[in-house]
Amino acid sequence: MVSAALLRISCFAVVLAGFAVHAADDTAPANQGLSDRLRLSGFGTAGYSHYSSEDADYVGTQQPDGPGRTGRSSGSLDTNLGVQLDARIVDSLGATLQVLSEYLPDGSWDPRVSVGSLRWEVSDRLALRIGRFQSSTFLATDYRYVRFANPWPRPPREVYGVQPTTRLDGADLSWQMPLNDGRLMLRAGGGEVSSGAVASTAGQTDEIVYRGGFLRAQWERGAWLTSASLTHNRVSFAPSGVVGQALQLLGRLDPAAGEAAIVEDKPNTALALGLAYDSDTWVVQAEWARAWNDSILIDRSGAYLQAGHRFGPALPYLMVAERWTHGQKIHSANPAAESLLRVLYRNQHSDQRSLTLGVNFELRDRLMLKSAVEWVKPDSGGTGLQGNIGPGYSREAPKSERLLTLNLDFVF
Repeated sequence: MVSAALLRISCFAVVLAGFAVHAADDTAPANQGLSDRLRLSGFGTAGYSHYSSEDADYVGTQQPDGPGRTGRSSGSLDTNLGVQLDARIVDSLGATLQVLSEYLPDGSWDPRVSVGSLRWEVSDRLALRIGRFQSSTFLATDYRYVRFANPWPRPPREVYGVQPTTRLDGADLSWQMPLNDGRLMLRAGGGEVSSGAVASTAGQTDEIVYRGGFLRAQWERGAWLTSASLTHNRVSFAPSGVVGQALQLLGRLDPAAGEAAIVEDKPNTALALGLAYDSDTWVVQAEWARAWNDSILIDRSGAYLQAGHRFGPALPYLMVAERWTHGQKIHSANPAAESLLRVLYRNQHSDQRSLTLGVNFELRDRLMLKSAVEWVKPDSGGTGLQGNIGPGYSREAPKSERLLTLNLDFVF
């Protein structure tokens, strides 16, 4: 595939960059040594979480299980470790390679390349990037995995799961300029992103592939940050197990409805808006997102609002969030097919609300302790964003559950 070849070329280029920098070092000015051109850094989180449910797990956006039914306590929800190499080949050309280990959709912790890119700064305002980099949908883009840099233990799933893509294999152009005493950045690009989906059969992982492009605008002024992004993709997804069998049956019952439901190169559009204010005393952040799908994948929206006040090294905060879905799009005149469609849509009903009380405490430079209590209430008729649902779970009257989090975030 083109994206895989692109990633291999970019990663190979990053490795070569190290040799190129070393070779160029002999002719560089005395004040630009090897240490100025190569930078090795890292980040990570040692996480602990406890979920009150006996019938469901609290899971990350692309995780197969978590604390709760599988085991009341877990370290897999937030724990990760990343290492990054940045190389300045020449003044206008740089390379980045980041390797990350976290809990993956297939249940493994295998390290993977989360960033492998080349960046050419054409001018002070224009830059071209190629390879693998973080997707630009939300506020937490370049630092999504660096939990130390974010004001919560993890991105709110109600919003960040609306468009569950975290990285892009492709290219983008960014252009920036001064605007109203601030800085405006426009970014446009495209490529391919694959996103692991929670398996529909035990021990198996299905893959969702997005191919398309995006536009993003971001404006910064002092403590203020605003962003807006629009993505348009073609999505392919071949679910296994019960879901895959249900789609095959639907195609036999009603070929037209089956064709409309299948997720094979179907349009997907997402819009996201964000606003943040981060001063010496106050931290306020809000995001809203909406995704539209022309297939059996349900349309969904999400929003959150977070507000906190700093007291020295401590930042207590309150966050409210909500996810809602938008009903059935595909219908059939065949009663059996219509009944099956209702089941397929109902199983994607992920509406829920949550309230989080948390405290971030900076223990010292580059080391932060984050604690939080989150109350999760799925709406009637669904499971919310929980996973690994047990037979004792009540969709008609889901319980309000509690998640306790204690994380140690660090960078080095």
